Amino acid sequence: MQNVLILSAGVTTTWHLAQVARRYFGGDIRLHLCDINPRELVAAATMADCYHRVPFLTDPGYEDAICRILQEHHMDVIVPLIDQDLFTWACDAPRLMELGVRSTAPRRGTVKLLSDKQAMARFLTDHDLPTPPLVPPEAVEPGRAYVIKKKVGCGSHDMRVVTGGEEFSLSGDEILQEKCDGDGVEITAEIFNAQGKLRVYCRERVMTKAGVCTKMVPRHEPEIETYIARLVQLLPCPTAFCAQFMRHRGQWNMIDCNLRMGAGTALASAAGFQLTRAFWADLCDRPVPDKWLQPDPAVKAVLRVYQEVVIR
Repeated sequence: MQNVLILSAGVTTTWHLAQVARRYFGGDIRLHLCDINPRELVAAATMADCYHRVPFLTDPGYEDAICRILQEHHMDVIVPLIDQDLFTWACDAPRLMELGVRSTAPRRGTVKLLSDKQAMARFLTDHDLPTPPLVPPEAVEPGRAYVIKKKVGCGSHDMRVVTGGEEFSLSGDEILQEKCDGDGVEITAEIFNAQGKLRVYCRERVMTKAGVCTKMVPRHEPEIETYIARLVQLLPCPTAFCAQFMRHRGQWNMIDCNLRMGAGTALASAAGFQLTRAFWADLCDRPVPDKWLQPDPAVKAVLRVYQEVVIR
């Protein structure tokens, strides 16, 4: 039995993670969840063995609070689910190594290169992997479209489009990139990267709400699969993660990389690409059969609907 702590349990991703853990690995995992909200405001807490309320990420006592939980409850594994936690709780973080706790996050070097969009753009460009070019504000071309986004942020939150020749301001935590000139289609690649397997499942984000995909259609994109194969050869990447792509200058460009699973990963699972199940199996040192990562070819689309959860 492994004691597992999921951080930021109030995010949508946790619901599917907890469901799969309970359905397939109830005898292998004792599930602890933590969040800034009280238990009655976290839907996934209904499936937890233990719930812990913790301070805000920005609170000076946050790291110590997490470490106390890890130590007092003899945790074996920690699962960070938001980008701001990936560096703090990377698999080679000194405090985790001292406690003997494994993390599902990658090494800090990978986090530095791929969670910061400015560093990611420079790294990908240096290795001839297509990504929208970074543009200094003084180099914008009149009439060309650009996007401004946070260096570290989630999806399209706080992103805005500007046109060269118009006035705009750029804060110190933002970057300016060329806006992708393709058809506007955005693809998410769901990736399993363990046990000698690299499997990539592509889905088109047909509709999103609050940055989370709510309607998707499966896509077969060999160019993106080849891109991911090159990426994991260059950097040690986690067991399960996802990346976003759009077409620019005639090629698929990586626009974001989440070194973790996202809320939309549940859509891939519903289509037969059981990434979350494979993630838990690998964590429990169980083999992952190929059939778990073979999507159902009959699936035309997966739609997300809401579910009411009563907390007592």
